[in-house]
Amino acid sequence: MQLSQIMQVEKWLSLTEIQPYHVKLSRPIVSEIIKWQIDQYREFIIRNNLSVDNIRLLSNIIIALENECLKCLQPVINATGIIVHTNLGRSPLPKMVWDNASDAMCRYSNLELNLHNGKRGDRMGILPTMLNRYFGGESALLVNNNAAAIHLILKAFAQGKEVIVSRGEQVQIGGGFRIPEILAESGAILRDVGTTNITTVDDYLDAITDNTSMVLIVHQSNYYIEGFSKQADIIQLAQKLPKHILLVVDQGSGNQLNGISGEKTVSHYLKAGAHLVCFSGDKILGGPQSGIILGQKSIINTLVKHPMMRVFRPGKETYILLEKLLIHYLNKDNDVMSRVQTVLNHPLEWHKERAEQIAIIAPNQLTLINEKYLIGGGTTPKAQFDTWAIEVKIAINPHLIIEQLRNNKPSIIATIKKDKVIIYPVTLFDDELERVKKVLQQILAN
Repeated sequence: MQLSQIMQVEKWLSLTEIQPYHVKLSRPIVSEIIKWQIDQYREFIIRNNLSVDNIRLLSNIIIALENECLKCLQPVINATGIIVHTNLGRSPLPKMVWDNASDAMCRYSNLELNLHNGKRGDRMGILPTMLNRYFGGESALLVNNNAAAIHLILKAFAQGKEVIVSRGEQVQIGGGFRIPEILAESGAILRDVGTTNITTVDDYLDAITDNTSMVLIVHQSNYYIEGFSKQADIIQLAQKLPKHILLVVDQGSGNQLNGISGEKTVSHYLKAGAHLVCFSGDKILGGPQSGIILGQKSIINTLVKHPMMRVFRPGKETYILLEKLLIHYLNKDNDVMSRVQTVLNHPLEWHKERAEQIAIIAPNQLTLINEKYLIGGGTTPKAQFDTWAIEVKIAINPHLIIEQLRNNKPSIIATIKKDKVIIYPVTLFDDELERVKKVLQQILAN
């Protein structure tokens, strides 16, 4: 055992096998991983009285580097049948929007400069006009995400005051975000009304006290109640609420598409009389991560001036991307639609053709099945849509197949149902069909 035979870090860094990781991870991080692996290997050979084997050490280093690379953000192939997949970056941004925005993002911009008079400008620029034209409302505000939107609204209008929320809408969404806790954190006082399954207009009205500031309607996100249930009519509620009580709707999804089962549009709530409506920009709308608040101009202006707005405001990239996206939407450009709208526009025959393109390589092992796909992201809990999927019928542990798919570059993310691997072509981009087909051929051949 001669420890001096272990190569020095600089020599490892210069190896051909290591060079690509300088680009993937950066040289300092690669260096740290090599040092760590050398220390671990040194202890191992001393403990086991072994000879130095630099080839084995190289293998250990590359495995460690590969594992570190898996932490980097990278494209994956979504074969889960969930369009707005929270774990996979929610809704993909249309490529044309990114291309249109790249010049303004990579150069200086007039983010806070009024080009008309040369003075400090409004960070929102033309976005309120675009948002109000597309959704409705008098004015608009952009923040980091929808959780920030809710927190800002509560902080500005309900600190130390009561907020009335239906018991059936006190939801928990992904990441442990709970409506009662966000109210408590903002300093608002929760006043729950109704029951889990039924809340009426009178339930809200009867709960109003001298300390009530707001009625908050919350999208139920990832669950829904069927059977004997009822929600208050928001039009009646808006008409009967005292004028000093704000009616705020956390619409959640940003849905502006008609015909999705159980889902109302943002415009519906604004027309019904809500003072404010907030939602995520990166779900059904298909934009960058953001929280969008629409409503009455005087109320929005109060939010704009609140000290917390400095904390919640997005970066320039969010403003630019959303602006470019809305231009396409307002122009009704069929070449640029959200991923949700793109998929919903296709007939069932399109779904079957995509599945057949893949299954044709091994009809006995890749079977077409009737399935349902979801919009996902806590947007439309009631809505499921017909599609054709592929069931992988081979005598291999399904979790092993899932792992083999995930270990590809780019990773293919599929799902397991009833101990069978299911591939959903509905969520594949057109240029991914052939890639999935080739990977499945490799798996089936082994």
